[in-house]
Amino acid sequence: MTELIKTGRRRTILISISILLISIHTIYLYNKVQLEIDSKKLIQQIIRFVLTFGLLYSIYIGKNWAKNIAIVLFTFGIVFSVYNLFNYKTAVMGNILILEIIFIYSLAVYHFLFSSSFAAFQEYQNKKKSNV
Repeated sequence: MTELIKTGRRRTILISISILLISIHTIYLYNKVQLEIDSKKLIQQIIRFVLTFGLLYSIYIGKNWAKNIAIVLFTFGIVFSVYNLFNYKTAVMGNILILEIIFIYSLAVYHFLFSSSFAAFQEYQNKKKSNV
């Protein structure tokens, strides 16, 4: 494993952890401000978190379709977050969360589209699968 592949692996793991932490932070803040926890909404949020984890795992093992879906979803997340940032008056914590989402999702889209280390890591993962 070359240094470029190791860098791509490390950055992919760090971005994935950041995205999962943003999801947990969103779930926590949403339920914190509610007077009563809505179990239906909480179940939806948990399912979304599990699906996000599955998508990120699929990217890690080198699935190109997962990378493409993530790029589209994260781009939508960036666009809607920028829209919400300028059109809704929210508390400071809400704005901080929106800025976190914009920053982390932008890093993810950049990493998946333009990073040579990610491309090398994805190629390594796909070669590893074909050799097994």
